[in-house]
Amino acid sequence: MSMARRRRGEPDVGQFELKVPECTFLALTLRSQRRHLACTSRISDHHSMYNLSMPVTIRRLLGISELALRPVVGDETGAETVELLDAPLEWVYSSNLVDPMRFLPAGQMLLTDGAQFDVEGFDYGQYVGRLRDGGLVGMGLGTGLTWAEPPEGLVDACRRRGLPLVEVPYHVPFLAVIRTADDLLDSEHQQHIQWGLDAQRAISRAAMRSNRLGDLLQELAKQLNCGVAIFDSSGQLMGSARQRPLPHSQLQELTDAMERLTRSGTRSAARISADGAEFIVQTIGAPPKLAGMLVLSGVSRLDGVQLDVVESVLALTGITLEFNRTINRQQHVLRDGVIEIAASGSIALANRLAERLWNETLPTGERTVIALNSTTTALVDALDRMQRDCMIFWGLRDGRATIVAPGENLDAVLDVCLREHVGAGISQLSTNLPLSRLIQQARRVVADAEPGAVVRYDDLSDAGWPTLLRGSMLEVVAAQLLAPLDQRHASEGAELRRTLRVWLEENGQAEAAATRLGVHRHTVRNRVARAASLLDLDLDTFETRTKVWLALSATDDPNDLSAAAGEAQR
Repeated sequence: MSMARRRRGEPDVGQFELKVPECTFLALTLRSQRRHLACTSRISDHHSMYNLSMPVTIRRLLGISELALRPVVGDETGAETVELLDAPLEWVYSSNLVDPMRFLPAGQMLLTDGAQFDVEGFDYGQYVGRLRDGGLVGMGLGTGLTWAEPPEGLVDACRRRGLPLVEVPYHVPFLAVIRTADDLLDSEHQQHIQWGLDAQRAISRAAMRSNRLGDLLQELAKQLNCGVAIFDSSGQLMGSARQRPLPHSQLQELTDAMERLTRSGTRSAARISADGAEFIVQTIGAPPKLAGMLVLSGVSRLDGVQLDVVESVLALTGITLEFNRTINRQQHVLRDGVIEIAASGSIALANRLAERLWNETLPTGERTVIALNSTTTALVDALDRMQRDCMIFWGLRDGRATIVAPGENLDAVLDVCLREHVGAGISQLSTNLPLSRLIQQARRVVADAEPGAVVRYDDLSDAGWPTLLRGSMLEVVAAQLLAPLDQRHASEGAELRRTLRVWLEENGQAEAAATRLGVHRHTVRNRVARAASLLDLDLDTFETRTKVWLALSATDDPNDLSAAAGEAQR
């Protein structure tokens, strides 16, 4: 760095030494980068959300009397300058380069003695513009060496761009400013770490004092001075602290974002802007089954120490939510047991148990039963909410659910089931039928429900007895009963089955059956006798005839039955 000519009012140059050698710029830069990497490496996965800058500002440096810094461009310039004076400093550098921003990251303060300005026609506007565009938060000019006072061109350019400018007096070496900033940064960092340890202890004490999730959230909200809310994996609010009620638009955007994170099945964090408000959302629990979401409001960034505090809460709430989920699974089994008691006909006992365990009773009045052949985590969470909000009573065992619901809430339950693409069977809607009958109806028809489909008992009952019999255990028994016929030659077996069915439908009248079949009545009698012999049954009794008719109805093809019905009508 060359010495500039003496200005008016300057002391003898020989009395001075350089405040910071130019070569220290690279060393200080490397030191800062090592420090920055050490602080940020452990949270590199969240680099876009979390900020580790310490709260050391130019305004704080101005307040240190030993440095004797004088503001040249400061608060009077405007809000932009005020904001930069209070902006956190990452580091303080010294450089006389014409374009130091090629080597400086944003958030720095630059110190210079202004030797680079001592050229004819130096463009201060471009120089300050490069500093400002590069994210510099302020500039310090050392006077008494190259310049007796800040040049007017520099002052004007800083005012136009809102860049804070301070004067560093000759008797204060740049190194003193840098070391002071470094000491402040280290002190703030240590204090912040200590705060983090104290905050984690306070949160642990809150967790030990009470098993209520709300106490834990209150402590976190107090430590971070922000709003806190916990949602389960279905989006149901589990607890909150310092959180004002959200407008519907914000709540909807927040819910959509949480659903996207839940579907991803990975542990992650996101910063969400919802209708002008900022939220930080962090998943809770281990993939792929996330337990819920932690939502922070009123805070846009967290540093690494604050993140450690949040993660301690995530661990505790994750345990709590997983414990609650385990308890809920046991509750589902208990509720299923109550429904089983009701299905056996002991309604009074079922209601006594439900009232003693949950202060509830099974729905009365017009009601229906929905049986599900499978469930999903989202469906279970939704049914738990509906149990509180829609007065349903439901239980779960071996992945199959049984729901007793008031008639007016049937559509709401079905919407949830269809959204999760599970098969559902619905009993009749009745005020008078015993609950045990409705449970049996729903469980019977759900066997015919494909995934995402709904089968109603009323629809099947309208289709007649044969439709109801198919798919039940009777089909297995029927196949065994009729096996001797099916083991004959295909044409003979089919002929005997058809003759038997028509003969039984004609109440055992050979003449009427022969007319329908287009054969002689003796042929009908011979075929019936042949079938009775193969089946080893006495077809003269009502009981045996009923047994064979049920077996045929349970196993015959529906198209054959329709054809037979058409022939009977003719």
